[in-house]
Amino acid sequence: MKKHHITAILFVLFLIMNFVLTRPKPTLRISTAEELEKIFSSSQENINVKLASGIYELTSEIITDSTCGNCDEPDTLVSATAGLIISGKNINISGPSDKTAIIKTNSGYGIYVLNCDNLILEDLTITGGIRDSNEFATDAAIVVKNSNALIRNNKITRNYGDQTLIKENIVGIMGICGRENSVLRIYNNLISKNSWDGIALYRDSEAVIEENIIDGVHKAGGRIAQGGRGVGIGVTWNAKAIIRNNLVKRYWKGIGLFVDAEGTVEYNIIEDVITWGISLWDAGKGNPKGYISNNIIYKTGAMGTSITSITEENPGFFKGNIIVRTAQDSTYDSPDIYGYQCALAEHLVPKKFVIENNLFYDNRRTELRLPDYDTNLENFENKLKANKEWINRITILEDSDFFHDYIE
Repeated sequence: MKKHHITAILFVLFLIMNFVLTRPKPTLRISTAEELEKIFSSSQENINVKLASGIYELTSEIITDSTCGNCDEPDTLVSATAGLIISGKNINISGPSDKTAIIKTNSGYGIYVLNCDNLILEDLTITGGIRDSNEFATDAAIVVKNSNALIRNNKITRNYGDQTLIKENIVGIMGICGRENSVLRIYNNLISKNSWDGIALYRDSEAVIEENIIDGVHKAGGRIAQGGRGVGIGVTWNAKAIIRNNLVKRYWKGIGLFVDAEGTVEYNIIEDVITWGISLWDAGKGNPKGYISNNIIYKTGAMGTSITSITEENPGFFKGNIIVRTAQDSTYDSPDIYGYQCALAEHLVPKKFVIENNLFYDNRRTELRLPDYDTNLENFENKLKANKEWINRITILEDSDFFHDYIE
């Protein structure tokens, strides 16, 4: 665990020092999509691109992705489209602080960061994605591959795609997607009304994900081209992440660590989701590791948390979390859908996986044989007060329903 934190701290310091010491220059001020596209028609180095307020309507181009981000066989060519391909070194792209530089990508891979060393994207609104017909295309407003990037203070919204394609293939358009050989810091973004995962990390990607609001708004499920489908934050294959101080709400699913993923998940709020809040899942073939502590899981349709893992060495823990009003939707009562319908669904728990000091209140279970960890209201309120110090460390607390219902 200590090694995990040290690695993360060094990674963040490395990024900060790199960005400071190699600050892009000169500054190019632009006001049209044509100017933006011309700049990045070739690889760039050491530039700072400032976008004026306005709408930047990108022209989509057909691309071939050399690998498949979310396939069992990654060495698969995937046809897709891209709005803007950014490659090179030491590049900063920013808009006004009020995010009135609006980039309409008209593409599956909206802003495609490919083979880029040190990119900053900030203060932009990124919207208008169009779902690719290839179901294996990892469509997102921002796709990062073979690159390192700082993505901060952006508004990523209304990337829906075509209803017909979503009905056929189910996958929509994500907010941010981390792909092979990428290192990301994703900080203080509003990711809302997108038709697939808010943030997804696939093979060989790493990220620090902090202080983002990921809000589906429409709370859509199934095959409808609206916001909130997919997972709020999903880390899969062998990706690694620190996920801290984020609010995930009105989504199909909350925060998931899948297959061989490794993640520290702490000080997050997951609320008002259609199915589960947090999931550690080996998919029957992997060894995920999850260090899950001091999160609030509130109002879920299916189980609050699901643990399914056979990881033997350093499998992780589930400590100090608050779980309230979970497993509320009888639609998911059958264990054949997502599993045990209760606050903490212990499907397959490694011997060394520690579960302790969690607070449960007003949860539902469908069978008496399932565990009931709930406390009474008086004890719940007293323990909330006792946990006030760490609860107040959640920087996005006041944006949550839980805050207004139990803290305010």
